[in-house]
Amino acid sequence: MSATSVTSVTSVVSASRRRAAVRLLSVVAFGSLVLTGCGEGKEPADPTGPTAVAASTGKTPWAGTKQFVTVDKAWAEGGLTYLSVRPAEKKVNTQFDTWEIIPGTGAFTTVTMAKDARVLLTAPVRGDDASGAGRGEPLPSSQAEFVTLLTQLDAGTAAGVGYDLSFDGQGQVAKLQSLYRP
Repeated sequence: MSATSVTSVTSVVSASRRRAAVRLLSVVAFGSLVLTGCGEGKEPADPTGPTAVAASTGKTPWAGTKQFVTVDKAWAEGGLTYLSVRPAEKKVNTQFDTWEIIPGTGAFTTVTMAKDARVLLTAPVRGDDASGAGRGEPLPSSQAEFVTLLTQLDAGTAAGVGYDLSFDGQGQVAKLQSLYRP
């Protein structure tokens, strides 16, 4: 075998190994994103936050996604319900079989609820008066009732409650569910 053919065989093998290594690294990177939930429930960085994305791209933030948030306030105006939300993080508290809510930082974003959005509330948001239901059992509620209940909570309790929000394709909240917090 000549020196030229050995060199070309070596370069072919090296190129093949490089492609295989790149594919393997791609699979590992993708797998780690899937396993970690792609940052689900974590606060987005400011340049990619919902307000910044909406301003820079003209697209509705969070359209078609699920987000975990804290709600600063809720109000009804012009037949629509609005929420002032900020991304947060939730962790399982195995000691008490409940959730630990870690509020995010930064500015709150105003989102609109779809007119037919489902609202499911647990304690402490709905209170303890739900007969026959456990405090952690999510019970259906109206948007108007949610606004009233949220405004009646003391500020410390309200700040520590987290919500799972599901957004429709237009970026409106299609489902809101409070997480149980004793």
